[in-house]
Formats: sequence, structure tokens, C-alpha cells
Amino acid sequence: MDELSKQVRELYGDPPADAFARGRVEARIQARTRRRVPWKAGVAGLAVAAALTTAIVVPNLGTHAVPATQATLSGNSILLAAATRAEAAPTGSYWHVKRQYTMRWDKLYGGKGHTYRLETSTLTEQWVSTDGRVWSGHKQLATRPLDEAAWRRDGAPTEWKVEDGVYSTAPGEGRLSAVEEGGPFRLGGEDLTLTQLRELPTDPAALTESARRAIRAGGVEEDSVSDRVPTTLAALLYELPTTPEVRAAAYRALATLPQVTVEEGAKDPLGRPGVSVSFPLQHDQPTRGRLIVDPGTSMVLTYEITHAPGKGDRTEVVLASGWTDAKPAPPTTD
Repeated sequence: MDELSKQVRELYGDPPADAFARGRVEARIQARTRRRVPWKAGVAGLAVAAALTTAIVVPNLGTHAVPATQATLSGNSILLAAATRAEAAPTGSYWHVKRQYTMRWDKLYGGKGHTYRLETSTLTEQWVSTDGRVWSGHKQLATRPLDEAAWRRDGAPTEWKVEDGVYSTAPGEGRLSAVEEGGPFRLGGEDLTLTQLRELPTDPAALTESARRAIRAGGVEEDSVSDRVPTTLAALLYELPTTPEVRAAAYRALATLPQVTVEEGAKDPLGRPGVSVSFPLQHDQPTRGRLIVDPGTSMVLTYEITHAPGKGDRTEVVLASGWTDAKPAPPTTD
């Protein structure tokens, strides 16, 4: 187990596998380590645009209620349409992912009865060149008290000391660093090279079996493997530097999973319309993962975890994902 995975477990215990956990705990561990190794640690996670000078509000995102049978039929068609779009996506010199991770912490801050929770947000960017070089960018956004009235009664503090640093109402500077070791890239519980990622199957059934194998490589018990397939496939949709054909196969594979529910009429925290693709993360827990996808572009707009007992809700808003010829640069709110 690498150091960052240990830190994830220190903060959250033994969480359900999810390809994005690392980003969602970065706000807590950034003071311990400046350099992030993209896509190597942890499976969960788990990351706006508009007014990024402050942390975004993450509302409860609604969907239109539809009968289960209609949702299943519609969902298959929607995901297959997204797969077709993904196949036609352009290529470039760098794989680039820009996202914001938002955490609403359960811990209470303040005193004398004027307590409130905090929302913290982190802007990150990852770049991978076609020859395997990797860059990682980071920018801490402004911390926001969720109960402004209680915060003002508490004296309107601008900083809060935490175990591993400070939360602040002022945003930090954007930083970019080269990751000397580059990959490997974590899929499920397996480390893959860039070449191995490019060579993943483009047949949906074969890709699902590859996902299961990658999950088993992390020591997951067999009766929990199926729970982790959706998040492992989701990592191929936008997080990992795969080919358009592999991303298309991941959409088609998701369309075949019985635990996946697709509903139209969703909006992400920035108000962008899309479809909701949700699934349980553990069969014996209420915790769920949910993607919001723009089927017209095949872009994942948001990934969120809800109803995690004692851990709060976590949201990752995706601002960019795909191949580009733009060169690596420090994250900004532009």
C-alpha cells in the first residue's frame, strides 16, 4: 500500500473502492505532501467554472422521476449514444483532466454555541503526454462556512487550524510540478502502464472482465467485486488517459450492469444539464456513487458520493477531460 492510500484510510477508514478517493481527501492531506502522483492511489476518488473565486455550493441535484423499466430502457440508449460520441472524440499531445473536489465536513467549528460546518474545495489538473510524462497541478480554493449567520456570531474567522494545516477563506496560489516517476496508473487495485491502458479491450464484455481482474488485484473479496465494477469503469470515462475506443467500451459496459440506474433531467452544481448515472458502492450500505454525464458530448460533468455514514457528501466537478494540444500550466479559476 502506498503512503497516500494509508492516509486515505486514516481519514476515512476502509472506504468502498472508488477511482477518485484520492482527490476527495486531498484538501486534508495537501500539507503533508506537495506532490501528487496522478491516478496511482486509491480507488473511489473519488471534482468549477462560473464563480470559482469561492467554493461552490453543492445542492441536492434533482432528476425527473421515471418508472424503473422506462429508466432502464432509456438509460441503455443514452449510454450507447454517449459511447458513440466518445468514439469520435479528438486526440492530442496531452491527456488533460481539470476538476474541483468539494467536501462538506461533518465536524463542527466555532464555539459558544455558534457552531457550523465547513465546505472546502480544491482545484486540480493532471496532464499526461503521449510519451508518458506526467504533470500535476493544485490550487486550494476559498473555504466556505455553511451557516454564515453562525460563522458571523463566532467572530467571522478567516482561518481554521486542522490536523494537517489550515483552512482559509482566501484561495491559495496555483502550482504545477512534474511527476518524475510518471505512471503507473491505478485501475481498480492494479497498476497499469500507459501502454497497457491503451491496450485495454474495446469489447464491453472483455473490458468488464478486465475491470474485475483489476479489482481482484487489490485483494477485494469476491462477493464485493461486482460492487466496485461501476466506479472502475467510470475511471476509464474521464480520469485515466485511455483511447476513445476504450472510453466508448466503458460506456457500453456500464449500460449492461443491472445495478446502474440512468435517469434524465439532472443538473450538476454549475447548472449544466445531463443524465444521472447512479449505482450502490456497497451492497450493505446506503452509500451511492453518481455520475452526471452530458450524452451529447460524452463528457462526465460530475462525480459524487452521497450517504457515506459519518463522512459527509463529496463532489467532484469536472471542468475539462480529454486529449488536447494545450501545454501543462498551473491551475487557474479562468
